[in-house]
Amino acid sequence: MSVTSAADGRLESAEALPPATLARLVRRRLADQGSMAPVSLIRVSDLIGGFASLLSASGVKRATEINKAHADAFVRSLTRGGSEPSLATMHLRRSALRIFFREAKALGILSMDPTHDIALPPRSYRDVRPLTDKEVNRCRASAEGMIGDARYAAAWALAEATARVAELGVIRPCDVDIRGGRVWITGSSNTESRWAELTDWGSGQLDALLSAKPRPTADRPLLVPGKGSRSTIHELIASTLRRVGLAAQPGVRPNSLAAWRGAKELEVGASIDEVAVLLGMRSLDRAASFIGFNWRTEP
Repeated sequence: MSVTSAADGRLESAEALPPATLARLVRRRLADQGSMAPVSLIRVSDLIGGFASLLSASGVKRATEINKAHADAFVRSLTRGGSEPSLATMHLRRSALRIFFREAKALGILSMDPTHDIALPPRSYRDVRPLTDKEVNRCRASAEGMIGDARYAAAWALAEATARVAELGVIRPCDVDIRGGRVWITGSSNTESRWAELTDWGSGQLDALLSAKPRPTADRPLLVPGKGSRSTIHELIASTLRRVGLAAQPGVRPNSLAAWRGAKELEVGASIDEVAVLLGMRSLDRAASFIGFNWRTEP
């Protein structure tokens, strides 16, 4: 195949495309899409440019020569000041590379993404840390496995949409917009009311629950205990964490799920102010702290 060089419009084969040219194509594509906040676009573009510089310094001549070792070296490389990168910096670099490889694949130039094999410790901040994708998947399976009480999966689905324990108990069937893939969260003393996007998994779980017969009453709280059930709203999330062995881990709390969602959005290009709105938080500092991101010092 052939692609147009971002430098002068000449056609080059994908096999011979220099990494710096690919980086320019990806950055132009991101800018043209207009899906990122300006601050996020600048941050991601700078990191992609840094990766291209590392590839050039490593003697990589063609984009098709890029491999996991190059990606890993960039994620763990020293900062401009010569110090070891913080955990948040490494997570941010890996997120930028995921965007880079995703867009390179969309352009038909690369077909792989070596960042999936780059393991990093979970982000952590004070007494709460976001869950990892693998941990979330284990908890989903556990919640689905609670035969006879669909509230466990429903609670997990709503928490994936960033609803906290204090907000879960008042969400009603009429607040769930399955067709729009979203839920209205009324907020609490610590959070703002907001529409929140459901995950694909969460939307499927809630659709199944709301379609079941007899159908839940539209204005009755969705997670109200059934007859003979003593499970509190907090317990619906906390017990899921216990069943998969996560509850005893440092920093894992019911709010770790909402923190996971916020960290995921940051990874795919959302700005910290967009994450704060998603989480219903009134403070950028508090939102950044919640997901373990030092937005004042990280590049």
